[in-house]
Amino acid sequence: MGKNILRCLSLVVTVAAALFLSGCGGDSEEQERQRREAEDMVYAAYLAKDYPRIIELVDSFKPLGSFTEGKGCYWLGYAYDRMMQKRMAELYWKTGIAAVENSTDDEDVRVYAGITNRLTGLLNTWTEYEAALKVAIPATERLKSLGRDTTSEYNNMLIYIGCCQSRLGLRDDKTFNSLEEAYNAQLNNIKKHPNAVTYRDAIIGVINISYNYLEIADYEKARLWLERMRQLIEGYKKQADARPDYAEKQLARYNIYLARALEGLKFKDEAAEAYRQFCQTDFFQTAEGKILASDYLRLAGRWQDAADNFGSMDELMKAFGTSYSLENIQQMLLKKYEVNMKAGRIDTARAVSMTIAERLDSAITLSRSAEAREEAAVHEKELEMTAENERNVRQRHISQLVTMATLIVFLIIYIIVRHRMGVRLAKAHNDLKTAYDQLEETTTAKERMESELRIARDIQMSMVPSVFPSVESIDMYASMTPAKEVGGDLYNFLRKGDKLYFCIGDVSGKGVPASLFMTLATRGFLTLASTGRGPAEIATRMNAELSDNNEMGMFVTMFICMYDLKQGRLEYCNAGHNPPIIGNAEGEYTFLDVKESNAPIGLWPSLEYVGEEMDLPSGNMILLYTDGLNEAENRRQEQYGEDRILQLMTSHASQSTRDMIEALKADTDQFRDGAEQNDDLTMLAFRVTR
Repeated sequence: MGKNILRCLSLVVTVAAALFLSGCGGDSEEQERQRREAEDMVYAAYLAKDYPRIIELVDSFKPLGSFTEGKGCYWLGYAYDRMMQKRMAELYWKTGIAAVENSTDDEDVRVYAGITNRLTGLLNTWTEYEAALKVAIPATERLKSLGRDTTSEYNNMLIYIGCCQSRLGLRDDKTFNSLEEAYNAQLNNIKKHPNAVTYRDAIIGVINISYNYLEIADYEKARLWLERMRQLIEGYKKQADARPDYAEKQLARYNIYLARALEGLKFKDEAAEAYRQFCQTDFFQTAEGKILASDYLRLAGRWQDAADNFGSMDELMKAFGTSYSLENIQQMLLKKYEVNMKAGRIDTARAVSMTIAERLDSAITLSRSAEAREEAAVHEKELEMTAENERNVRQRHISQLVTMATLIVFLIIYIIVRHRMGVRLAKAHNDLKTAYDQLEETTTAKERMESELRIARDIQMSMVPSVFPSVESIDMYASMTPAKEVGGDLYNFLRKGDKLYFCIGDVSGKGVPASLFMTLATRGFLTLASTGRGPAEIATRMNAELSDNNEMGMFVTMFICMYDLKQGRLEYCNAGHNPPIIGNAEGEYTFLDVKESNAPIGLWPSLEYVGEEMDLPSGNMILLYTDGLNEAENRRQEQYGEDRILQLMTSHASQSTRDMIEALKADTDQFRDGAEQNDDLTMLAFRVTR
């Protein structure tokens, strides 16, 4: 009886499986038609640059089987990359690699080459060079083993490998071999298929190599690759399907890159001629061209021309739809500030510095908000992908049950046990994944914060002047060393006719709040000094401004000076700061007897600050400093002290202001003996030499 039941069950299952398989075969032609239609629709969205549409189409077609897992992940990663969602693009491309990296199917290998090329480019753009090498090196090795080392994706990854290796300072012969192999492969491709497309692929690759060597200041190698770029452009122009506008733009790019390389090699006349040829092109008239030219102008010290070109920055940002992000502040606004400052365009530089001060806080907030939104989206997508994978697993189980129906009776107990174990394993997996996600989220947040603080420090340090007044009768130098990523110390100066203003300050607290308050104080000093007011009035007006709506109770101690270059007289106002050190022509140093020690700036409104004045004849020197100098501590918590400052300055009395400040920095560092710096250290020395 039992044997008959099993025999009947086996017959029914066999017939059902045959019908199931025959049904799949009959639908293959219809599925192929649907697959082609799906790919055509996605490609149309790609040509239209409609990236949300690509995502919508792929998400709707994938469950129908119109796209393989690998190809679907390729298009989704591409769309998110174009929408500047780096983490989401990286998630899909890594998922796509996992789906096809072990397949030898032609379509899967093409998808694998496309994804690894895209992901390598993404990581290289975000300066994650080690991560890019971890993707590109095994990918090129696999493609070469499969005989797929003649594709543009393979050549692109060789170029990325060489560029990443040079950025990481790895062996030069490794870099040379990768780049030469890519270049020779491109030449072979041109020889086999001489047309505009193959030439354009080669030109793009050589542009990336040339730009990479310019960025690492290896101008000799950059010049070699630029000559190859010129030859490729000439070859491109001879092709029947060449576009004259493309050739002209790339030739313009060649000239400005060549100017930069020649300037770096000290061939100034040849560099100037290359730049002149660049200026005669239509590309130079665009905002992109003018900003591109600024790298050469800055290297050549042509600050006036560079400042003129940066007038196109707002037009460029509008054309590309960019905003004042942290990266744009660092890469665009800071350069604009630098060139205008060195061109002597103080008003423009001050306006840029005010823009930086106004935009910095919101840029940090927007950066954090965007990162948080992308992190949340990535996390949600990971959960969706996990759920989808689980559904796919269940569907595969059902299919397997159909084909293995003859074993159901014998395996039913095993299936029940397996199911229970699967539930426990899934729970354990989810618990482990939750813990891992929490750890990854914490680590990512920490790394993001550290990156933001590094950018904030670069911005803060760039606003502190490093080029000092070139006045025949004056020797002036200053230095600032923050104790944390960002600090609250400040110094600055401004020449107004025959008056030279300079100041030093110390903001209460540490970190980003102190840095922002420091920026406001610096802006206030520069603005008021430019009106020609005296130090006491500057302090009074700054106090009125900074004490208004100061809910955090922050304040800044400052010592503000104005030196009359004709009269040799120094006016000053001490706003709660350390008294400076004064030295005479005989090398005798003592602390200045400050009679009017006013309150710090920012605490109480309506204060009237009182100033003082004194003669500062030839050979006399004044040192302004913050308490990071005299209160520097060693491992035994002993302070550096005022006596040690006077002793060191006396022993270095004949040296320049720069040498004296560097000596003080070196001596405090030696005194700390490895102890962590406990406060910002800022010094400004001013000596009359006439």
